[in-house]
Amino acid sequence: MSGLLDVEGLVTRFYTEEGVVKAVDGNSFRLEEDEALGVVGESGSGKTVTALSIMRLIEAPGRIEAGRILFRGEDLLKKSEREMRRIRGKDLSMVFQDSLSSLNPTLTVGAQIARVLKHHTRLSRRARWRRAVELLAAVGIPEPAKRASHYPHQLSGGMRQRALIAMAISCNPKLLILDEPTTALDVTIEAQIFELIGELKEEFGMGVFLITHDLSVVASFCSRVIIMYAGKIVEEAGVHELYAHPLHPYTRGLLRSIPPLEGGEARLQSIPGEVPDLINLPPGCNFSPRCALADERCWQVEPELSGITPGHRAACWRAERPAMAGGGHD
Repeated sequence: MSGLLDVEGLVTRFYTEEGVVKAVDGNSFRLEEDEALGVVGESGSGKTVTALSIMRLIEAPGRIEAGRILFRGEDLLKKSEREMRRIRGKDLSMVFQDSLSSLNPTLTVGAQIARVLKHHTRLSRRARWRRAVELLAAVGIPEPAKRASHYPHQLSGGMRQRALIAMAISCNPKLLILDEPTTALDVTIEAQIFELIGELKEEFGMGVFLITHDLSVVASFCSRVIIMYAGKIVEEAGVHELYAHPLHPYTRGLLRSIPPLEGGEARLQSIPGEVPDLINLPPGCNFSPRCALADERCWQVEPELSGITPGHRAACWRAERPAMAGGGHD
C-alpha cells in the first residue's frame, strides 16, 4: 500500500564544467497522509534539490537520472510538463525560503493569489479576489482586504511569508513542501508561522514536507525526521526515537549543536570539518573524514541505509555497536 508520497531510488545530478555534482544520490522514503516529515541537514546536503525534484523543477544543467516519485500512487516523473502544471499549486505546493524573491514585485499579493485560483479553479474574478482576502485572513495577516492590495515590498518579512503560505494553500493541496519557511524571521514570528501551519495541516488534512537545518523546529512540529548528509539519507526515525537514540554520528553531532529541549546548561558543540565536495566524494562513508568513530571499513565500503530497530533506519557500520550510545565527537 502506497503513502501520499513514495520516493524510490531518487538520483538527481548536475553536470557542470568542474564535474558531476551528486546532489541526491539514490534516496528512498515515504510520507503518509496527514504526516509532517522533517528533512534536516547542513547546506549542501541535498534537501532543497530533493524538494525541487519532487516538484519537477530541476533545471539545466541538472537532471533527474533515476528513481520514481509516486504521488498518490502516480509517478510524477512520467508526467508531461503540462500535466505537472495542473498538479503544481493545486495538489502539490511549495513555499520557498526567500519570500521577497518568490513573490512577483509587480503584482499585489492579492492578485498573485487570485492568479493561482484562476489557473486551478472556475471561480469568477470577484470570487477569486474575495477568496484571496479570506486566505490572507486565514494566515493571520491583519487588515487582509487592505493588505491584498499591497505589493510585496510593502509587507514585512513575516507577512510576506504568510502571503506565500496563503498562496500555497489556496487550492487545498494534499502535500505542502516548506523550504526553510522561517529563515531570517525572529523566533516569535517563527513560532507563529509553525503554529499556523499546524492548524492548516489539521484543517485541510495536508501532508507536510519540512526542510530545515534546525532539529529543534522539527521536534516541535514533525512526527518523523530524515537526516541527510552529502546527498544521502543517513538516518530516519520518529522524532522522539531520534532524540532519545540517535544512531548516526552525524545526527548526534547535529543534536549536540542545539540547546537541550528541556532547558538546563550544556556546552554546545560543532561538528568538525566541512561537508565534502559533491563532485569528489570520499570513498566509503561520506561522513568518514569528520567522524571520530570511523575505522578502516568506514573509509572503504559505503554503508547501506538499513533498519536497525522497527521504524529506525541508519547508514552506519557502527550503528549497532554499544559504543554508539556514548561515543562520537566528545
